[in-house]
Amino acid sequence: MTASNSRIVQYNILKSEESLSKHLLETELFSETTLFKFLEKYATVVIKPVFGIEEICVSFENNTFQITSKHNVTTAIVKEDLYHHLVCNEIKKKTNIIQPQKLQSPFQYYITVHRKSASTEWSFKSITKKYHSFFGKLIYLYLVQKIKKVVIRAAQKLGESNIDCNTIVFDILFQDGEVWIKDIVLHKRNSKWSQYQVFNTLFALSPYVPETELLTEFTLKKFLNKYNEVIIKPCIGRNGLGIVKVSKIDPLTYEIHSDRKKMTRSNFDEVYRYIKEKYLSQKYYLVQHKLPLAMINDCPLDVRVITQKCNSEWIVTGKLVKVAAREFFITNAVQKLLTLEEAIRDLNISHLTINEFEPKIDKICITAAKQLEVHNPEIHIIGFDIGFTHEEVIWIIEGNYKPDLSMFNMLEDKTVYKNIKKAKRK
Repeated sequence: MTASNSRIVQYNILKSEESLSKHLLETELFSETTLFKFLEKYATVVIKPVFGIEEICVSFENNTFQITSKHNVTTAIVKEDLYHHLVCNEIKKKTNIIQPQKLQSPFQYYITVHRKSASTEWSFKSITKKYHSFFGKLIYLYLVQKIKKVVIRAAQKLGESNIDCNTIVFDILFQDGEVWIKDIVLHKRNSKWSQYQVFNTLFALSPYVPETELLTEFTLKKFLNKYNEVIIKPCIGRNGLGIVKVSKIDPLTYEIHSDRKKMTRSNFDEVYRYIKEKYLSQKYYLVQHKLPLAMINDCPLDVRVITQKCNSEWIVTGKLVKVAAREFFITNAVQKLLTLEEAIRDLNISHLTINEFEPKIDKICITAAKQLEVHNPEIHIIGFDIGFTHEEVIWIIEGNYKPDLSMFNMLEDKTVYKNIKKAKRK
């Protein structure tokens, strides 16, 4: 992480422009002095790390302090003990900021803006509702237009000092007749949300990208009602850590599946409460349509495709099929590795032939690699996870800039592994 990512630096960059400063919550580095200064001005304050997702709320009402953190609510802390209690028992990070806590607003959204590269213009990409609201359509359209102007200008300012960041998410609320920037998240090249923007903006790739959104209470419910089965995954993560399947079995039964563990909940509110405490309190997450992947013996599979830039051209240097272990819904826990030809034979799908199917996968991955290179000019190798269904529908699951090559060495024929290593040295 660089200093330009930190909340206090972002605040100072935006505050330097008058047209943006009026949309910012007052922000200072947390200290004993600023804590009591803010509590004199505001009924509730929020303490956040300069990097990270944790929040601690401190409120003062009826001569009583209340502290609300991830797992605890503490009341009746006397003023003389408040700061000591916070730094000794609640605050985990070394450097933090303090802000006023705005009351809940019926208009709270994540706004995503994106640019193709540091030399191109920012554009408005999506608006993600955080909670269900009853805003009228005309008011909604008016606010969206007003918000667009604010976030595009804010992205331009932040982008000047963050040339390796091409996707920014603004946490926006509308209150007191004004648009407020509550928080900002810079999504760099290792973010799956940023990668989704790259793929989804190209007509040639967008049909192969599963529907994806930032995870909120509203989007989780929407996706479950639409698909019944969804995947939630951290925006930044590797090796399948933190990926969870959520299923709506019936109106009164939901299943949460992580690794081999499964649990049920009786309503959506219980599901979201669990996910919020277990996952959203740690990282930013995406929600995605659960793909109906092809299976061998009831175990889903996908194709790992290695693309490399050789002599200024992107080429496919290797591919293999990963079959998930029993009771796992993703292939990060591998039961066995197969060549694509072996997998197609074992699938026994009459209309699926390697001569027609393999060139389609290669073309999609090379197109995706070229698009990611625009976003990240220094990359020379990308490992794509490609899913497909029994009906031969192909999906780009994700691209990895540091793909694990050791699995290719586990194949009986070492030719592909040797070709990848040889191309990597060029």
